[in-house]
Amino acid sequence: MRTVELTNAVRRAPSSGPPDSDLVARCREGDRGAWRQLYERHAPTVHRFICALGVPEHEREDACQEVFMAIYRSLGRFRGDARLSTWIYRIAARGANRLVQRRRLNALLSTLLLREPAPAPAPDPSEKTARVHLLDDMLKRLHPKKRMVLVLFEIEGLPIEEIARVVGCPENTVWSRLHHARAELAKMATRRAQ
Repeated sequence: MRTVELTNAVRRAPSSGPPDSDLVARCREGDRGAWRQLYERHAPTVHRFICALGVPEHEREDACQEVFMAIYRSLGRFRGDARLSTWIYRIAARGANRLVQRRRLNALLSTLLLREPAPAPAPDPSEKTARVHLLDDMLKRLHPKKRMVLVLFEIEGLPIEEIARVVGCPENTVWSRLHHARAELAKMATRRAQ
């Protein structure tokens, strides 16, 4: 438990350099250096988040770039009263959901047009361990809303209040989704162990 707390503390530790609010203000003025700093500060989190939401490995870089394009285009509408990271999580979640929907639509169209879907690239065993593959597989089986709160709470280490703002629902709903996601994961793990 202590290791998880330390890991989450390191992930959420403030970055060196100017605060996000200063970088956002400078980005709005056209400062490319500020945009680079903002990107470098938040890209690892976005990449980890979309990975945990089930974006396939071969699409993650493009998905991350799409998220940052959306952030860049929307930066003028960011209200400073919210945390930038919460706002970025919301944009990343919408982007990942759009990607999943687009993939489903393409699969449906391929089926309707009697075409074979393109084979998925073979995973690189040096990049992922068997446990990571197992976790990815289990997370893919969860409903997207449950998966999102589980990832934000357990992997990203966000507090419930912030998760509620990211997903746009009451805190009690977040707790409920988290409870059900954990229960479903426990059942999956029990089945695999047998």
